[in-house]
Amino acid sequence: MRAFCLLLPILLAACQSRPPNDAALRDQAALRGLEVLRQIARSQQHFSDYGPDLMWAFYTLSEASADPLFKQQARAHGRAAARRWRDTHRTLPPNLSAIGIYNWASGSSVADDLGLIDDPIRHALATAAKRFPPEDYLDFNPAREGPPSDIPASCERCRKSNPRGEKFCRRCGQRLEMKSPLDVLYYALVATYSGHHYGIWMGGEFADVVQWLPSVRPYVPPSDANDTAVPYAVTHIVYTFNDYSLFRLRPEWLPAEFEYIRSNAQSAIRNHDPELLGEYIDSLQAFGVPDSDPLVRSGIDYLLARQNPDGSWGDPAEQDVYTRYHTTWTGIGGVMRYAWRGERVTVPEALRRLKIK
Repeated sequence: MRAFCLLLPILLAACQSRPPNDAALRDQAALRGLEVLRQIARSQQHFSDYGPDLMWAFYTLSEASADPLFKQQARAHGRAAARRWRDTHRTLPPNLSAIGIYNWASGSSVADDLGLIDDPIRHALATAAKRFPPEDYLDFNPAREGPPSDIPASCERCRKSNPRGEKFCRRCGQRLEMKSPLDVLYYALVATYSGHHYGIWMGGEFADVVQWLPSVRPYVPPSDANDTAVPYAVTHIVYTFNDYSLFRLRPEWLPAEFEYIRSNAQSAIRNHDPELLGEYIDSLQAFGVPDSDPLVRSGIDYLLARQNPDGSWGDPAEQDVYTRYHTTWTGIGGVMRYAWRGERVTVPEALRRLKIK
């Protein structure tokens, strides 16, 4: 570790001395990271735990990349994963809970995206999803109210979920922490975006959730580097608005989000946080900030210098599989070249709800 720390300034200087549009190093780094994701997805246990998310990584990266070889390989890995998922998800189980429906829809949606289309499953999920009220998916009804502050997080002692407004766990009596309204909004954005993407109702309309963005602004940077609720909520507002890095966004469409990311990107470098840095860098590029911009350039250079020998990003000794693959996924997103498809938002009604022309 000491040897690497001594070497890091040399690596950074080497990256900074190369031409600003040197695509080869970035393409190579992205391909090495992609191989790490493939190896993780090959594990039956890892795929059982995180299959839909890994499929989504392969799909969104393949759709967004400007490198033909990367696109081809990511698509192939995604299709192989989708076949595995379809093989074990042939018939929708009866009496699924709302979270069960969401999990099935997450996998089936991206399998469709990757070419393994199953219309009967989608129709069955659309029918089953309507059995539940918005609160079962989102914790609140965004058509009627903004994200509330009285939604308890899972009990820290026994992990039980408790009803809205409960202050003590009904199972073990532990005092409950409340979810922040920003966390509630974040998950609602992702869930309703996913439903819109798949074409089924998932607790509400995406635009209904978006209308409450002003209620959680301005965004206050966390004082603790380990508290990533605000930054990840902000970057996922960007992702759900631009179809996960397919389209450019105008900064004036999401001015608070753009300013937050631009003002805080350097802190991810100072905190040695490649996971968050990758999301900041691809979000800045989505807003039209060029990769020659000093802030974006420094982020790309840092990620290239901090890629592990095995192609991953983050702590190579990390035992949590989600952290390992998600950090590598965002590292890829930070270094890769994008094939933007013009300027637009996923759901135009979302801008109208924010009164933006």
